[in-house]
Amino acid sequence: MSYHIYTTEGIILKWKPFGEANIFLYILTRDLGLIVAGARSLRLSSSKLRSALQDYAHISVSCVRGKNGWKVINVVEIENFFFNYPLHSHKTLSQVAFVLLKMIPEESPHKEIFQIVVSGFQFLKSLSKEEVINFEILVVLRILHQLGYVEHGKDTDFFLKNKEEWNKSILEKIFQNKKNIIGLINKALKESHL
Repeated sequence: MSYHIYTTEGIILKWKPFGEANIFLYILTRDLGLIVAGARSLRLSSSKLRSALQDYAHISVSCVRGKNGWKVINVVEIENFFFNYPLHSHKTLSQVAFVLLKMIPEESPHKEIFQIVVSGFQFLKSLSKEEVINFEILVVLRILHQLGYVEHGKDTDFFLKNKEEWNKSILEKIFQNKKNIIGLINKALKESHL
């Protein structure tokens, strides 16, 4: 029996081991949504895919769907948002990944969210330690809006009208409206029951 090979861009949000040398990867993909895919023998030093399959790697991944779920068959690293980024951005990467893993249902494509995360993470590299918290608030606000938990309104329109625009003046506006925006985010997270 032959399987269809799906190739798409993705960001590895998390991985966890299973068996002696295998791992499950939680990948936010552009075309398939959030998938959990197995990778066999990845923890062995002889694995050819090992170097590309790291947390917060932006990848081109090829996988098949079998009777036991998704399986990674090939991967090419595009960029790594962890190793090539300043230390002060690492906590933000994990916080955004946590929100994505909790809020996005598996295999529910959200191309807009994928683009927000990729473009946002690319912008994150240039930010100072002080700016990173405002970035985190903005990216989470945009993700929650795409999932339908935050509506357009007087407090949010400026931040949501161009979801892939990232600059320091937007972050300054987030700082000025931080209390209101965090209130909206907390309300949305509470309403989601997650």
